[in-house]
Amino acid sequence: MSKIMVLFRFDIRTIAVLVLCSLGILKVIAQEEKREYVPFVEEGKTWYCGYYHLWDDFPATPEDPEGEGIDCIFIMRGDTQINDRKYKKVYCQFKEYYGDEELHYYCAIREEAYQVFIIEENATEERMIYDFSQPEKQIILTYNDFKFVRTSASRRYGFLPGQSEYSVCEFSEDKVDYSNSPDNWVEGVGAPYNNPFAFEFSHLLFDEPKFGKDIEVRTCMKDGKYIYNKDWMAMPTEPTSIDKRTYTDTSLKDSHLYNLQGRRLSATPQKGVYIQNGKKKLVK
Repeated sequence: MSKIMVLFRFDIRTIAVLVLCSLGILKVIAQEEKREYVPFVEEGKTWYCGYYHLWDDFPATPEDPEGEGIDCIFIMRGDTQINDRKYKKVYCQFKEYYGDEELHYYCAIREEAYQVFIIEENATEERMIYDFSQPEKQIILTYNDFKFVRTSASRRYGFLPGQSEYSVCEFSEDKVDYSNSPDNWVEGVGAPYNNPFAFEFSHLLFDEPKFGKDIEVRTCMKDGKYIYNKDWMAMPTEPTSIDKRTYTDTSLKDSHLYNLQGRRLSATPQKGVYIQNGKKKLVK
């Protein structure tokens, strides 16, 4: 009888251990499947962009590792309030488009529940420009009565940990045309092959690009680290350490003075708050 009790106790202990182990395994699996979302809207994030230069060669820089040329720079800097909602302001530097090397206000942008909303310059109503929610599903989206499909997310080797990429496909007659995928979205970056702050499909929309030329993102950076590097889109042949790719951002210098609404000041105010180099300063 005692032998039976010992065996019974052993079986109970074994079952308990197996249950605890299985719970531990499930916990690990749950942790592995936890989404590490890369946000789009972040103070100080900078997009270095350029268009295709047929014959020109440029020196390789941390902002332009392949030496293709930086023509356009977007920087997310400062807050604004529109229709009782808080937005980040985006400024653009594009000498060929604006005729100078100043930072020009470009749009206001906010992010909520993995969706990114934009109010363009001289506009009053917002529209959704990206939807990074439900990464496991295909999502049908509409823009100017044109339907397209954002496919389910893929995790590409060589990207940031947890950073997802989506393909954007045509959608017609209730069918997804996987053979026509003119665009990609990358979490934290937007559309790397287009102006990330304009809704431009290079093969689907026949209107002239907003800048008159198609631009693409060379790199996207924040706090001395890459959020995106163009060479990540190519499939690497061996492991690379992304976390070690740091840099010192000295390419975008703007010592001009601005008020809290983003308007440039001609001189330091005698009293109040102004912004210089992205930092608030107080004159009493």
